[in-house]
Amino acid sequence: MLDLKKNKSLFRYKNIFLQSSLQFSGNIEEYFVNHAEKLVIFIIMPRVKNKDNVIRRYSYGKLIEEEPFILSENIFLYYLGWYIRYLKVLNKCYSKKEPFFAIVFHPIFFFGMSIQKIWKNIEFVYWVGDYFPGKNIIIILFENLKKFYHGQVTYSCYVSDIINKIMNGKVLNNGNRKTVMLGVKPKAIKRAFDINNFNILFVGLIKESQGLEFFYDFLNENKEYKLKVIGDCEKKLYAKHMSKIKRYNIGDQVYFPNKFFSDEQLNEISKQCQIGIALYDADKSNVTYYTDPGKVKTYAELGLPIIMSNIPSIAPYILKFKAGEIVERNESSLKYALKKVRDNYQKYIDGVDKFNRYFYFEDYYRERFKFLEKV
Repeated sequence: MLDLKKNKSLFRYKNIFLQSSLQFSGNIEEYFVNHAEKLVIFIIMPRVKNKDNVIRRYSYGKLIEEEPFILSENIFLYYLGWYIRYLKVLNKCYSKKEPFFAIVFHPIFFFGMSIQKIWKNIEFVYWVGDYFPGKNIIIILFENLKKFYHGQVTYSCYVSDIINKIMNGKVLNNGNRKTVMLGVKPKAIKRAFDINNFNILFVGLIKESQGLEFFYDFLNENKEYKLKVIGDCEKKLYAKHMSKIKRYNIGDQVYFPNKFFSDEQLNEISKQCQIGIALYDADKSNVTYYTDPGKVKTYAELGLPIIMSNIPSIAPYILKFKAGEIVERNESSLKYALKKVRDNYQKYIDGVDKFNRYFYFEDYYRERFKFLEKV
């Protein structure tokens, strides 16, 4: 964290309310702590982690109050509690005439927007972070709700050009509508490269669409590689993974403790790894196809070259900076990419460095959030 107490010129934003998460979200919290005179951060976690919610208040970069709170796991009570807590925060932290920007990722904040604007001097920024494809009636209603509120707000950002185009009919880049992807903050991690001890890292919440089971097939045929899975999943899915690992007899190649690790622990584990992998389902039925995958940015921050599926929001940057390889989900494609990275490792390390300089959160956000300096 920067020492900002004596240099108020760094505080380019007057008053910000920010929705955030304890999961990877592009270092947005640190950025606005560094540069907002007054900042309220409203941290909401998924229902399965309902005890990790917290409200933080900062003044010129200094934390002045932190208030944890719990939400129900019941879906209706979860969102009702979320919204009521939000209104309480507005009432407590802002006077009627005090202008501020509210940067939010979820349409629940827009409920009663016209009344909110009478009650408080609020200007919303809708940072659209996802798009859910499909014909399920709930998904259709949710996406229509997002588009409705998107049309009501003055300022919108999008974590990918794909979402930008979906919301606007074309990709916009102006003072009110623009793509703002997730920024990175590179970590100074030193690791040794040993071609005979090549560890591959997987980080994040484990779901069905992330290609791990395919990778077990690959490990069964390629004993020179090892995999570290850092993340957790529900018990039934974990049992499914363990069953396949045992059936293939690759237990000595796979480290999968199925638990959450702190940033410090992740940094230490990553020192043993040489590459990060993200084998998403790369088709339009997968939510990840449309967004900016946090997993990829995490690998980049850790200084790891990346092997990933062709997710169109971020894959062009991986190729542009030569920070990794884009693969099909088959053995020959993956084997070729891994060998290519192993044989040219320093070139890919240099590419990751270029990728990180482009997305460095301090410079990247400053240019894209110019409009927030208006208040």
